[in-house]
Amino acid sequence: MLTMQLLMKARGFTLVELVLTLALLAFLAGIASTSWTRLISETRHTDIVNGTYRMFALARSYAVHQKTLTTICPLSAALRCIDDWNRPVSVFPDRNNDKRPDNGRIHRVFNLTKSNSRLYSRTAGRGYFQLAPNGMSHGTMGSLVACSQSGDQSAAMSYLALNIGGRLRTLRDKDGDGAIRLPWGTTITCPST
Repeated sequence: MLTMQLLMKARGFTLVELVLTLALLAFLAGIASTSWTRLISETRHTDIVNGTYRMFALARSYAVHQKTLTTICPLSAALRCIDDWNRPVSVFPDRNNDKRPDNGRIHRVFNLTKSNSRLYSRTAGRGYFQLAPNGMSHGTMGSLVACSQSGDQSAAMSYLALNIGGRLRTLRDKDGDGAIRLPWGTTITCPST
């Protein structure tokens, strides 16, 4: 009789054990899913910022090594600079400063934005950046604002400013309030789309 009772107990889970196990798994999966979504969003945002750094470093390298004015901008179908930084961004030689690739030559094209991410320029409507043959910024400086939406409606935000030396510096929204206060007092936010 004792062997029969042991066999009955060893056959499987009781309904209560099964329900508790499934409830615990569902709870843990919910927590992991939220954390996973946030991690993916933050990684994508970091990828945009790092990709933008790589793009400007490459453009500066081309400008210096080829001793030519180099332009960075998204291009239209007619190969003219446009101010839509969510399109592919091109780095090209621009000796005559017409904001068009010389002889159609483009050094490299960057696809910076991914789903749920946007890149906005703060270039006073110009929509382009230029680097002189010495690697310095040519003309006026400008900046970009990277915004990445997370699944829980929070947004990661970074401000990338091109300095006179042709290098980027970054400020990030550290408190997650959707705003960055610049050192001179201006507050910037991600444009609502």
